[in-house]
Amino acid sequence: MKKTWIWIIIIAAVALATALFITQTKKESEEIKIGAILPLTGDAAIYGQEMKKGIDLALEEINKKNKVRIRVIYEDDQGIPRNAVSAAQKLITYNKVPVIICSLSSITLALAPIAQREKVVLISPSASAPEITYAGEFVFRVWPSDIFEGGEMAKFAFNNLKISKTAIIYVNNDYGKGLEQVFRRGFEELGGTILANEGYEFGATDFRTQLSKIKVKKPEALYIVGYWKEIIQILRQMKEIDFHTQILSAIGFKEPEILEFAGQEAEGAILTGPFYDPHIKEEIVQDFVTRYKVKFNEEPGIWAAHSYDAMKIIGLSIEGGGSTSSEIQKVMSTIKDFKGVTGIMSFDEHGDVIKPIRFYTVKNKKFIPYPYEEKQ
Repeated sequence: MKKTWIWIIIIAAVALATALFITQTKKESEEIKIGAILPLTGDAAIYGQEMKKGIDLALEEINKKNKVRIRVIYEDDQGIPRNAVSAAQKLITYNKVPVIICSLSSITLALAPIAQREKVVLISPSASAPEITYAGEFVFRVWPSDIFEGGEMAKFAFNNLKISKTAIIYVNNDYGKGLEQVFRRGFEELGGTILANEGYEFGATDFRTQLSKIKVKKPEALYIVGYWKEIIQILRQMKEIDFHTQILSAIGFKEPEILEFAGQEAEGAILTGPFYDPHIKEEIVQDFVTRYKVKFNEEPGIWAAHSYDAMKIIGLSIEGGGSTSSEIQKVMSTIKDFKGVTGIMSFDEHGDVIKPIRFYTVKNKKFIPYPYEEKQ
């Protein structure tokens, strides 16, 4: 009798283990893991943390609606390419992810050869370097190329603002060099003159030497390319050396910290950026803004918005029949006229996004579309 009970217990245990195994296998088969390599700490953490929030909000919505559940495995690259490379190797080899979300241009360019070699989809919500265009068919981005953004500012400065002599100060990385080259070439091709061209290292705090060299040239405008911490110091140090000119910039300027800490020195600056405005009445945008505020108790910035759209595009590609990286790449490459919170977008044959950009100016410590209308 005792032996009978032992066998019953053994059989029950085996049956239970088998059921658990089948259940777990089924669960895993219905879940797709993807990677996200972001600067969650370090100098660029303000961007990485905001991007993560955008991804998480989109993921929450996708997993409520889609049949296949998606799980994001986050890795912190601290904004350093070699850290991103190590993280990508881990995600591809150990976690077997078919898709990786990444951030900065320098990170994207470091990861692109790996993604292409391993045939893993790489998508960036924020990379803009021109070189990314030819990184391979597995590389996508939902942020416009510097070729478009820098070229549009060059034309606007020369044709609309009637500026013929300008100077440039830029961060010496792929993002900064990309915009500097495009703006410089475009401006000179139109007949303009670049009086001075100064680079600085990412994370620098003292720009007085570069600014003093630029000041003596007396440019009609200064094109600043960088990130908010450096831009604040540049504006402050321009005031210190009594250097006043029209400020032109790119999307790195469009951060609330610049309005808060640079104060009056930011007034009148004109910048380019992808089309995203959390205050427009469009339903898709207001729904996104409302849900973001509820979840994170803050207004979503442009980095969160683009990351949200990138994650929604990944979800759409998976729901459209993609489970392997090759299948996801195939579906993603056919996306046309996707309506996101950052505008209607399509991908061209290089994986570059096709979407509108707009001009902004700083008026009474607010970013507003340019040209603006004075209220009487």
